[in-house]
Amino acid sequence: MDIYITEIKSGTRVALSMLPETVKLKTSGKFQSYDVMNIGEVKIPKGEKLAAISWSGTLPGASRRSMSYIKSQHWQSPNTLIGTLEGWKKNGSKLKVMVTGTVINHDVYINDFSPQPKGGNGDYEYAISFVQAKDIAIYTTSELGMQPASPSNSNVSTNTRPAAPKKTTYTVVRGDCLWNIAKRFLGAGNRYMEIYNANKSVIGRNPNLIYAGQVYTIPQ
Repeated sequence: MDIYITEIKSGTRVALSMLPETVKLKTSGKFQSYDVMNIGEVKIPKGEKLAAISWSGTLPGASRRSMSYIKSQHWQSPNTLIGTLEGWKKNGSKLKVMVTGTVINHDVYINDFSPQPKGGNGDYEYAISFVQAKDIAIYTTSELGMQPASPSNSNVSTNTRPAAPKKTTYTVVRGDCLWNIAKRFLGAGNRYMEIYNANKSVIGRNPNLIYAGQVYTIPQ
């Protein structure tokens, strides 16, 4: 068995030279619950939750590189591996985790990575977890067979009000998604829910469905 972690955009790949004892894959369904008179609680399927992958292990130091239980062809210094993984986590890089000989072959983002030095051999103990990456599809109203809501008429007030603090706004263009907008303005794509929560009244109930021309307030 081998474990490979690949950055999809650049093709950069790392492989573990010392395998963990166990690798956990967690998947589950998602249900909407309703209480129906004379029947009781009813659960209706509502898609799947994102899969989670995790394990704990050791990044062996140079003094253990020649040990029989080390895959020497995959060995890299712990500092190099830690720098790579922490960079991918910080940048919200989309990765592929593959565990050969198993069903695990998923596109993911790093959810947590916690390395700690251990002993005098240059080893690091670590725990790492990933969350499944799913692309946010963008559709036009015509593609969905929907008509955009007509803006309601409102009377223009002539009252003079103090100028509000200047806010950063962004107008959506075709091909945009909340992930890319968050990466551009907030520095990390996985912060897209901050933009959604700040603009829920504009976007609506589905964060996967945004329209060109919508104007979003970018949270500070």
